[in-house]
Amino acid sequence: MSRPSLDLVTARRWAVTARSALGTARERIDALNVYPVADGDTGTNMFLTMDGALDFVRGQFELGAGTERLDEGLALIARGMLLSARGNSGVILSQLARGLAEAVGPGVRAAGPEDLAVAFETAARAAWDAVAAPVEGTILSVARAAAEGARSVVDAGGTQVADVVAAALQEARVALARTPEQLPELRHAGVVDAGGAGLVVVVEALDAVLQERTHAVVAELPRWWEVPSTGAAGDGSAADGGVHACAPVTGEDQVEVMYLLTGSDPVRADRLRGHLRRLGESVVVAGGPHDYRVHVHLRDPRSAVEAGSSAGQVEEVRLTSLADGGRLEGAGEGAGTTRTQDDDGRGPSAVVRLGVVACVLGPGLQDIFSAGGAQVVPSGPRRRASAGQLLSALWAADAPHLVLLPNDPDTVMVARAAAQEARAGGLVVDVVPTRSVVEGLAALAVLDEDADPRTTVADMADACGGVRSGALTPADRDADTPVGRVLRGQWLGLVDGTVVAVAEHPAEAARTVLDRLWHPGAEVVTVVRGERAGEDELDAVLGPALAEHPEVEVVRLDGGQPTFPWLLGVE
Repeated sequence: MSRPSLDLVTARRWAVTARSALGTARERIDALNVYPVADGDTGTNMFLTMDGALDFVRGQFELGAGTERLDEGLALIARGMLLSARGNSGVILSQLARGLAEAVGPGVRAAGPEDLAVAFETAARAAWDAVAAPVEGTILSVARAAAEGARSVVDAGGTQVADVVAAALQEARVALARTPEQLPELRHAGVVDAGGAGLVVVVEALDAVLQERTHAVVAELPRWWEVPSTGAAGDGSAADGGVHACAPVTGEDQVEVMYLLTGSDPVRADRLRGHLRRLGESVVVAGGPHDYRVHVHLRDPRSAVEAGSSAGQVEEVRLTSLADGGRLEGAGEGAGTTRTQDDDGRGPSAVVRLGVVACVLGPGLQDIFSAGGAQVVPSGPRRRASAGQLLSALWAADAPHLVLLPNDPDTVMVARAAAQEARAGGLVVDVVPTRSVVEGLAALAVLDEDADPRTTVADMADACGGVRSGALTPADRDADTPVGRVLRGQWLGLVDGTVVAVAEHPAEAARTVLDRLWHPGAEVVTVVRGERAGEDELDAVLGPALAEHPEVEVVRLDGGQPTFPWLLGVE
């Protein structure tokens, strides 16, 4: 028998079931790559988005921020998905969750058919609005079809929530099957849209829950989500009897927040330290390399726990009110030395006018961007950073004005989402939508930390706009491409993400790529060697090709990037 409505328990089961279903399907979705290149990670990104959302909600429940209201519960899930979003598909998935949360009004304990139809429509509209240049044949088309299916049942007089979702699922599947007809790239590759496939899995999870077909591994909710939160001490109050976790912090009251951070690493822990210094004082992030004890004084404990959720898993949250000026507990021996923002052994840090946060993978490229004045967030194909990780890096940066360089087409939406959240917190952030590493290098080359930030940001945007990007990589499977059949091991040449060459040797593919990249007035050719590239592989073509243009500067870099052995750029 199906569930008659979508209440908070059902919504929670849906989130847990969707995480399990995406975990099972992630490799199959990853394999729905348009081109036979080992950078497909849509399924992984959607799984990590949902997985991180549940970790975020766990941290909030540790804090005591549980709720019995459907709208608040959905909003909490949506917030976790936004901070955990990886890749464009992860951001769109989070926008769908946000649309669902916004469609449910305050005080509504259970959503009926009309509520759910509005939720699907709001979700689809939010997803379309989130994309600067929406394209048919993608997850957006699948989201819209699901909304149309849900609405059709309600308009026909349907009274069962399960029927609304079943119709949404049916139309989503039809739209997914149609995506190869809408996008030539999908038709050439013989696959459906990966993001759309992931969305179908998520709607299937909701259908399964409403039809009481929840997967065995999630037949019961996790204990921390199954019962009302009782505070960090487990007895209805916060640790040390200091302050109830749900109690608002008002006036100049401060709260001492301590928790255990697990599953992190030194880079994320260091960013968390910088993030917390912006939020509060007496910051300690001690331990490592994977588990850390965290301590901070601030007015809003929720923000400290949220920051931790972007760096790992938050556990053992302890809160103590500092309103009475009492002696602090728990930050002594074993927790590290408590220090304020400027008490770090170096004195007050010099503040630059414009700070840069850049996404990049590869030890060589990370060193290059760091030397150029950027704070590096490790991120790239199959290891893309979440919006929360970028947000944490922005908060940790010591500059009054910040610019974010995604350096990857599938991280542009994530960067914009992180920047929007940072602006909501009072930071001044611009995104220069660099879609490749060579565009990012061009933007970084014109960085002037002492110039007017607005002028510099405009110069960076102009610099990356004057670059055309290419890449060379061996095919990881047999496939059809826009320029013919490719066999596994043969080389592909790509320009702005589109296959333009198939060859037996990288130098042959490079010749075609350079011809496509070249344009009158070219001044610089950038060649970035990855970890799988032979040192002299391209000399046979680069030498003669560039000898024809002695006025052009050639920049060769050892990037060490893991996915593409060669990156090329002409500016």
